[in-house]
Order: sequence, then structure tokens, then C-alpha cells
Amino acid sequence: MLKTPGQYDSDLALVRAASHGDPQALADFLRRMRCIPLSLAGQNARLGRPLNDQDLEDVAQEVLVLIWNRLGTYAGLSTLETWVYRFSAFTLMNAIRRRRTRLRVGELDAEAADTGPADPRAQFLEYEHVHRALERLDPVDADVVRLKHFEELTFEEIGGRLGLPTNTAKTKYYRGLGRLHEALKPHATAHR
Repeated sequence: MLKTPGQYDSDLALVRAASHGDPQALADFLRRMRCIPLSLAGQNARLGRPLNDQDLEDVAQEVLVLIWNRLGTYAGLSTLETWVYRFSAFTLMNAIRRRRTRLRVGELDAEAADTGPADPRAQFLEYEHVHRALERLDPVDADVVRLKHFEELTFEEIGGRLGLPTNTAKTKYYRGLGRLHEALKPHATAHR
């Protein structure tokens, strides 16, 4: 179905009034945002319930903050709920990725505890090699890798922070990761 001009003007007016602090508009906006937990629960169920109820509550809060911070970008090209759904889906997928990463890192930490150096100084040296290798990369590539791994930002967030298009941030990340891997190869083979 094609959008007709002015079809979502009432949603746009609501968003503008809420962002300017109109009490009635704020109340109406918050009432409309009750769709966030329902949307997240439905999406989570379709994905096999990778997140529990507490995780979903956290994601719902994250979505609400994200939406409030981006309220000025709502252009009235879709219903408010459709616009919110996109943020919900994006944030849910990021939360699932972060959870899976934490689980994998936990498994790797458990393996390292079984097979790796017990000496904290040795672990520090391992991290030190990574940081030194990052310093040898192109500064922008290194920044992208740091933001992706140390701050767990999305490519869109990295691009926004560094003033890069999202696809450029992805390209720099994968190029930087490949170069980092090459820089760490001699260290990895020396410790086998």
C-alpha cells in the first residue's frame, strides 16, 4: 500500500509536540510506546526465545532511550509504531549478538583457564600484544576495531561516532581485523 501525502501528519505532530515537552503529547507518546515490549516479545518468540523476560525488559528500555534520542529524525513517512518496530528489531538483534558473544567469551575464558596461563602477568602480556598490534594498524581501522570489540558498538554507531558511512565502517573493520590477525600470527605461533 502506497503512502499518501499527509497520511502520517498526526503522528509527526505528536512527535514534535512531545519533543518540545507538551504534557499531553508526552502522555500520548508514552501510551503509544507500550507497543515496544509487545513487539520485542513477539520478535523474541519468533527467534526461539533467545532472551529471557529480564533481558527483554532491558532491551525495551534501551529501545525507548534510543527512540527518544532519535525522535528528531522521525519524518512521518510511516506510522510511529512502524518506525519504532525498526528500532526494536535492530536493538533486539544487537542484544542477541551481545549475549552470544558473552557466552562464547565465557566458553573461551573457561578453556583458557583450563589450558592457558594461570599467571595474571601472562594474561596481561597477551592483551598487551593485541594493543601493540592495534597501534601498528591504520589509525581509523584500529579505532573501528576498538569500538566494535571493546565498546560493542554497531557499525552504524561506529560510523556515526567517526563520521563514516556504515559500509565504510564495515570495510575498515574487516580490513583492520585481517591485518590484526596477520600482525598477531608470529606471536601465536611462538606460544604454541
